[in-house]
Amino acid sequence: MSSKANHRQPNLFLEILKGLGANKLTSALLVVIFASSLAVVQVTHSAREQLIEQDTLLQERDELDLEWRYLLVEEEFYSQHARIEEVATSQLKMKRPTSQDEQVIIIQ
Repeated sequence: MSSKANHRQPNLFLEILKGLGANKLTSALLVVIFASSLAVVQVTHSAREQLIEQDTLLQERDELDLEWRYLLVEEEFYSQHARIEEVATSQLKMKRPTSQDEQVIIIQ
């Protein structure tokens, strides 16, 4: 009776393989499903990598934009008249002429 019990309980894995071998369409569809699932995983991974790269580039763009604004402010500071006068006084030893240094020329 024990041999009949073993004979009556088929091996599930072997039965699945027999069923797949008997039905070629099912086997082909199973392969296609596995391939498409792997493709979905690959595309999702690639999309996430690209989003991370985009975020990094956007952050770098924002930092460069901020640096550009600081440089514009600095450029405006150096181009102001008071700054030019300070440089002329300190580095070039220039000074405004006094009334004694002025000469009036009369043209007739």
